[in-house]
Amino acid sequence: MSLRLVMHAFLAWSLLPTSLSRADTLAAGLMTCREVVSDAARLACYDGLAPTVQGERFTGKGSGITPEFTVETPRLMRFDSADVIMVVYLLDDSGAVVQNLHRGGAGGGEFLIENPGRYHLQVNASGAWSVTVLP
Repeated sequence: MSLRLVMHAFLAWSLLPTSLSRADTLAAGLMTCREVVSDAARLACYDGLAPTVQGERFTGKGSGITPEFTVETPRLMRFDSADVIMVVYLLDDSGAVVQNLHRGGAGGGEFLIENPGRYHLQVNASGAWSVTVLP
């Protein structure tokens, strides 16, 4: 992709009003990108609209405790096990169990953390695991 196309896409995206809400900004951005003639520049414009926050991702093998993370609005937590047993305890900042989640066999599950607060996870597993708390 040429520098000129990238600059064109960036310019189109950067002209969006900064005082709008995220939903309004996204809608305005989609309309702006839709008008870009070049396929490559239009794609770059759309890519620029994607949120950059990836959330927290924790991985391990066997048992472990994750660092704390903050929930301000509901966030989806996805967990995956590569082995037979996985138990995930969602703990609040005082260490109290908020939710106990189980996974029997390899695969995944999810849980919506609805209440704001500071949390961490205790994971007990028989093999490799990962947990992602999406933004």
